[in-house]
Amino acid sequence: MGNGNSMLRVAAVLVAAGQLASGGPYSGALNDPTNPFDAPVPGFIGSHGAGKARLDTGFDVEGVPLINNPDNFVQPLFFAWADEVVDYAPSELVTADFNDPYYALSRVTGDNWDVVSLGDMSAQAITNGDPPGTITLRFIKPIFDLAGADFVIFENALIAETSQLGAVVGQVFGELAYVEVSADGENFTRFPSESLTAAAVGGYGSINATNVRNLAGKHSNAGGECWGTPFDLAELGLSEIQYIRLVDIPGTGAFTDSVGRPIYDPHKTFGSGGFDLEAVGAISVGMTYAEWPQLETLAADQRGEADDADGDGIVNLLEYAFGRVPGFPDDVENLPLCRLIDVVGQAHAAIEFVRDERLVDLIYEVQASPSLAESDWTTIARSAGGGPVLAVSGHSPVISEISASPLASIGVLRKVLLRDGLPVSSNSKRFFRVKIFITPPSQS
Repeated sequence: MGNGNSMLRVAAVLVAAGQLASGGPYSGALNDPTNPFDAPVPGFIGSHGAGKARLDTGFDVEGVPLINNPDNFVQPLFFAWADEVVDYAPSELVTADFNDPYYALSRVTGDNWDVVSLGDMSAQAITNGDPPGTITLRFIKPIFDLAGADFVIFENALIAETSQLGAVVGQVFGELAYVEVSADGENFTRFPSESLTAAAVGGYGSINATNVRNLAGKHSNAGGECWGTPFDLAELGLSEIQYIRLVDIPGTGAFTDSVGRPIYDPHKTFGSGGFDLEAVGAISVGMTYAEWPQLETLAADQRGEADDADGDGIVNLLEYAFGRVPGFPDDVENLPLCRLIDVVGQAHAAIEFVRDERLVDLIYEVQASPSLAESDWTTIARSAGGGPVLAVSGHSPVISEISASPLASIGVLRKVLLRDGLPVSSNSKRFFRVKIFITPPSQS
């Protein structure tokens, strides 16, 4: 029989009955950007390559810091990190070196020792019905259900480089956890999970990440690689949450996925036993310019809307509006903020630009004009408060939106294609622009 705490925990969890995926293959343990199920999200990006962690590795003989991938930076998609540990209840088989829940609150580091462990369980504890280790985190700002993945979990999974102790080269040593979410901190819903691993892998064996979906811990975040597992609230039918709970899965097969298949992962593990949480990053958080995390990376006198902190000719407000990074110069010639689609042979002109559906304080206006005179511009479409771009009354452009991200799991950056309602033949000249307005903060 399980103890009372175990029974209470189960009673408070709703296991979502969402539609499961088609059996994979799900994403691999690291860079797999086009996988339609759960393309991993890099914790770092930059000139050293997506997913390459910027790590401090010590000092040289002259006391100069040694840094791997020094030009990389934390993924700017993340607008928040967990703010508070509400509850931490590790099981057995975790040492004092890995039982400080504070490590769950920092932004991602890519350091596989910068973790808090949930603890593994002995066979006897599993037989007794003892509860597995858990940790519950709270976000001050709600995480909404927006396009694509809404949050990302980083464990310290490691790619196996040799075949020993049950490991297979290229597979991942990753300890798995169920993911549960809640709006009120009392009623939790568990993501429907899938595990197709056929048999036990041993204490320090490995699993094929493409056999696992909607379980945290399958993506590599160690050895210089930093990738996290995405989760989409749309699968649960929830509009917003503020709590995320992780429940360790001792990988003997006694714990099962959403359709009752046994879940296997390395078991038993000691020291940093069980699931090792490094960070949880929120993507789908409502944002205003004043709260924008990228401002913290800029000098205090370069944080204004009209400042051009990186000197690339794009002021900070436009970097914010079009999903750019204000501290790193853009190649504006090859990556313009807005571009006219080639109209040769086309009946209607079209423009394309990127907007961010999380920016609740912005208005995007698509304007057209027969000249460059300021008085001639007319708004033909508008997006406000993060909503889609819609035609303005009296105008009939054809508008479509798709994800602008190279990652199949990410959708909050929207590529807008607007085709003019007036045919090219009706105008000798036709100019277009996208104008950005920032709304004043609410007084309520």
